[in-house]
Amino acid sequence: MKFRPDIEGLRALAIVPVVVFHAWPAVLPGGFVGVDVFFVISGYLITTLLLQRLAAGQYSIASFYAARIRRIFPALFAMLALVAPACLLLLEPQMLREFARLLGATGLFLSNVELYHTTGYFEGAADLKPLLHTWSLAVEEQYYILFPPVLALLWRFARRYIGVVLLGGGLLSLTWCLRLMMYDAEWAFFAAPARTFELMIGSGLAWWVGRSDAAPVRPTWVDQAVGWVALVALVASLLWVRADHAFPGPIALWPCLATAALIWVGTTRQAAATRCLSVAPLRWIGAMSFSLYLWHWPVLVLARHRLLDEPTPVQAALAVAVAIALAWASLHWVEAPVRQSRVTQRVMLAAGVSAILASLAAAWALTAAADHRAAQPGRDALLRAGADDFSPDRKRCHSSGNRWLDYEHRCLFGPASASATLAVWGDSHGVEIARALGDQVADRRVAQLTGSTCPPALDYTPPGRPHCAAVNAALLDKLSHDQSVEAVLLAARYEFYLNAPDAVAFEAGLAEVVKRLHRAGKQVLLLDPVPTYRYPIPAALAMRWRRGEALEAQGQLPVQYEAQQAAPLALLQRLSADGLVRRVPVGELLCGGRRRCAVLEGDHPLYFDDNHLSMHGAAQVAPVVLRLLEAPAR
Repeated sequence: MKFRPDIEGLRALAIVPVVVFHAWPAVLPGGFVGVDVFFVISGYLITTLLLQRLAAGQYSIASFYAARIRRIFPALFAMLALVAPACLLLLEPQMLREFARLLGATGLFLSNVELYHTTGYFEGAADLKPLLHTWSLAVEEQYYILFPPVLALLWRFARRYIGVVLLGGGLLSLTWCLRLMMYDAEWAFFAAPARTFELMIGSGLAWWVGRSDAAPVRPTWVDQAVGWVALVALVASLLWVRADHAFPGPIALWPCLATAALIWVGTTRQAAATRCLSVAPLRWIGAMSFSLYLWHWPVLVLARHRLLDEPTPVQAALAVAVAIALAWASLHWVEAPVRQSRVTQRVMLAAGVSAILASLAAAWALTAAADHRAAQPGRDALLRAGADDFSPDRKRCHSSGNRWLDYEHRCLFGPASASATLAVWGDSHGVEIARALGDQVADRRVAQLTGSTCPPALDYTPPGRPHCAAVNAALLDKLSHDQSVEAVLLAARYEFYLNAPDAVAFEAGLAEVVKRLHRAGKQVLLLDPVPTYRYPIPAALAMRWRRGEALEAQGQLPVQYEAQQAAPLALLQRLSADGLVRRVPVGELLCGGRRRCAVLEGDHPLYFDDNHLSMHGAAQVAPVVLRLLEAPAR
């Protein structure tokens, strides 16, 4: 296959935004669509190669997979071989177990399935998974398990229908993706069948370009116009698509079709956009794009584990520089030598199988090491145990995923004989406080009404939670008419919603809830924002103990809390200005009069992750809530 310098440059236009998005997310909100650009490029190049081999009578399954091993395995398994020991040194047992599972899944090219069951791509926990980025490799390899033999069968028995089958398969994939987005957006993101349409855009283009009767005979102005429009469209998608948009969905067609158009225009090499993509600096970056993709993410994640916090912009820049150096070394000392070697097909296949088995063995060894470390007594074991200090009723009483609990099936805590009820209504930040109140209250029941990423705001639809608005409308109606409910405590991770595109709707919806509850005769309390962190507190405390560092250093400075929560605190101040509601001063409780905000009481972390209070933390807040309930109204 003839070398395409413009595609090499297009790879740079894919990898640079991905790296920027991961290192400095606010700089390029849509940088993650670079992965979709890679999908289209991969579909085009692999299908072009397959069609050429089929036409020459040189296609075989064994030769195809030997070529894939030669291209993918050296850089991938070299990265795994270096990242695994680093994780052994830096990760606490639970995270090391998760890494080991993901390492084994990566070796089998099933990491997308493993990640679907353990995390979301844009959630905080994802920032701490060194192999998160391998999901895209898994999607590609799963595609290439079925696609080559299907294409070979079509070539032999139904060659004239290849284009129709590719078009139909792509439309089926897109349809399934759109349907899946409505009830399981995370699986739509990770599942190979839901992303197949992106690869098939490239495959379909390769079939079209490769047809003898579709040889590029067109006016130069067509290539010029299409090239510039496609290039501008691709850059625009990097700037305007956001992580909280419904993705991959229809919006994924934007960068994918723009990429396909640029590849199509490049077949004649007469467009200015093609020449722009072929410049030497872009080709230099594009040549090591695969290695840079492999290295940039684990380097950034390992920096987080070393710092026990999010890297500063300067620290992120240093991490990216290290990743570039490793990518360059991988290209020249690992990828290129293997690619240029004369190793036989049989040896290459055997080496591939051996690499997979080695990754499984390493996963087993790391799991054993994590279990051994977790079994060792000591204060660090007590500290990391805080990760399990969440409400024992969280699974039973909290709405999450596609499971919603209606008002009639709400959980009630406290004395069953009490006639009055305090309702805790909120997102996941209300779960532990509801249970802690139930444990401490003596004269009323506590009703838990909580749903993940579903704050108590009327007519507000958070990212990825299309049913939240309807659920909240029903809850507000039930609460307003339930005469046993005398008070309602509203809780939310306000900063998350105020940083989302529809912040105005959230603020208006929260204000409307406060107004209607007050109108219904309910006493309304607002839980002030909890100080949040960028690393799980129990793991950070355990690691600091092992390093001999001061545990209180993990807490943020009070001024950091005030700066981080400036918008939520201002919102709650506005809502409480007229005296209709009372605020629960969480910030004052945890940060007031201290050099650093409290994250620990004795050997008990006050958080079970990076932003949710543990049961010990919630137990400190509960008495403040109960005192406010008994205090006379202003």
